[in-house]
Amino acid sequence: MRRVNLRKRGKVYQYQFEIGTINGKRKFINKSGFKTQNEAYAAGQLAYEKYINEV
Repeated sequence: MRRVNLRKRGKVYQYQFEIGTINGKRKFINKSGFKTQNEAYAAGQLAYEKYINEV
């Protein structure tokens, strides 16, 4: 299962992943500005791993 979601926003790509539910609302971490889909996915995977290791 893919934990990092990708989206194209104009000419750049964005990654997004869910960090949990707070008071019934879903909370996400996202970052945009990557030129390629592969760059966004790689950065998203690193950010996700960093988040998981901190928690």
